[in-house]
Amino acid sequence: MATAVYQVSSSCVPATNYELAPGNDIPLKYVETMGSTKSTKSMESRRRSSRSVSLLQALEESYEVDLVYITERIISVSFPSCVEETSYASNLREVASMLRSKHQDNYLLFNLSEKRYDINQLNPKVLDFGWPDHHAPALDKICSICKAMDTWLSADSHNVVVIHNKVR
Repeated sequence: MATAVYQVSSSCVPATNYELAPGNDIPLKYVETMGSTKSTKSMESRRRSSRSVSLLQALEESYEVDLVYITERIISVSFPSCVEETSYASNLREVASMLRSKHQDNYLLFNLSEKRYDINQLNPKVLDFGWPDHHAPALDKICSICKAMDTWLSADSHNVVVIHNKVR
């Protein structure tokens, strides 16, 4: 499966807010769950779609994958490093299926963890920005990540980014 490569040529500029403004009638609340901040409003909207409810409940109950909608267009997904390879592959297939059913081909995966060749199962469009464990990324790498995300999100209002990040 070929990996798509995207070239980013814009300079660093102040960040654009890609989160949709909350409606005045529904207060936005945050709850702390397993080290992640999740919006109860976004959780409710995700639970409304019947196809992803069982998957999201299964993922939350298994604790082998952490999938969080940071905003409606920015998703974080991580797998523990200690998970067995068969379980990792199974969870990866479930996450890929959910992403395809909800976002079709409008998602771009940003791999911020150490290189994993099987991550292409989530999406053939992968941007690999990983760096060695126990080290901070260079500022130019952070800027490149932000520019690439901005370019992808600005290209189409349906585009979302999926951030595959490191977990210990």
